Amino acid sequence: MKLINNVTQKKLFVYIFSSFCIGTLIISYIYKINLSNLFGTADLSPFLLQFNISVKNGGVVSDLATHWQYIQILRQDFLNLFSYEMGVDTKLLNYPLHNIIFSQLYFVADDIKKYLFIYFCLSLIIPYLFFLNLSLALKKTNKYLLFLISCLIYILPAFQYSAIWGNNHLTALFFFLIGTLFHLKTRSKNYKKFGYSLISIFFLSLAAYTRQYYAFFFIFIFFELFTKLRFGSFLKITLFTFFLSVPGIFFLMKNPLLLFGIHNIAITNFGSSILISSSICLFYILPFIIQYLLNNFQNIKNTFNKLFNLKIFLISLLIFVIFLPFFYYQGNIGGGLFFKLFTSILNQKYIFFILSFFGIYFIFFFTQKNFYSFILSILLLCTFSSGIFIFQKYFEPMFLMIFLLFFDKNKIESCLKKNNVIIFTYFVSYYFLFNYIYFFGL
Repeated sequence: MKLINNVTQKKLFVYIFSSFCIGTLIISYIYKINLSNLFGTADLSPFLLQFNISVKNGGVVSDLATHWQYIQILRQDFLNLFSYEMGVDTKLLNYPLHNIIFSQLYFVADDIKKYLFIYFCLSLIIPYLFFLNLSLALKKTNKYLLFLISCLIYILPAFQYSAIWGNNHLTALFFFLIGTLFHLKTRSKNYKKFGYSLISIFFLSLAAYTRQYYAFFFIFIFFELFTKLRFGSFLKITLFTFFLSVPGIFFLMKNPLLLFGIHNIAITNFGSSILISSSICLFYILPFIIQYLLNNFQNIKNTFNKLFNLKIFLISLLIFVIFLPFFYYQGNIGGGLFFKLFTSILNQKYIFFILSFFGIYFIFFFTQKNFYSFILSILLLCTFSSGIFIFQKYFEPMFLMIFLLFFDKNKIESCLKKNNVIIFTYFVSYYFLFNYIYFFGL
């Protein structure tokens, strides 16, 4: 069954589905739903009660208190940016571009409800930016289908609660998607539009100045540009990037906890974080794997031959075997959905380990066959290996976007062109499951 058959003749479905996705986000905003606190307490946030907003505490609501307080600090005196130390004088442990921007919008910074409303409205643009990216990355795929895929972002829980509660996660994503859009434009012009690369680097740096973990993408970009640009152009890109990084380096020297964190006791280790990250990535790849099987189904042998690659299997197995004996993750905060489900709830840790292995395997399976794409996959596995909590919200919707934009487009288009019902059903079910847990519990 194909969810969209002759989609250009069935615009009504496109309108209905996109309206459903946007409508769920609007309803969540109106009723102030906090899906980031699925397993937390039912206590109301004392911070938001000051503003006559009743909502469950924890998750991004706690982050909102931190961000709003720092916005007010900068609003009172912008020079506090240099006198307050991150993690010491404020709980904030991100580069503060998000807070700088909104602290200077005085019509927003004087009222938290205005801030939440303006931020919510701005968040509605992000799936459209994703659609523009998809149109460049997957040119063979029907534009109506790409539009529907971009609308799926609206119903992802981490996107919804970030949009509702003014989290800088989406500010970084906004800059990131503009950066990737111009990088994809650079690709489409065979790297001959040097200005596109400069614009891309500029907006990607803004993303990193909002959420520092986006800096990992620069490594991927540099490897790609190094292989595609002439030496002179690449040198100019390098100098431009260094110029953009200087403020960040000085700010980091003043605020070392941005790099090292505030945790003296490690929650996890490097190898364990890779297994956690791979299981989280698998959660988003899983419907594409199933769809790939269905769309390429001829007979069982040929289908599984398409999915099995001996070289990838051996590399994945080596990584898995090296890190598995030293696995530990302390506490029940973070870890991703599969970790919580199979270790904390069902007490089936071995299933979680199997899923982690498949996560590693399928990340490499869908990786494009070039060196810099392989680097990107390694970076996605290693970026959140600082030894502290790993949250699924870090990957959502960032990983899904990177997967669709920068992984093997032939395999991804193969997942989409014949049949796509599994992908849409999977993510809609994910949305309803989260809401069911939130309102009724397990």
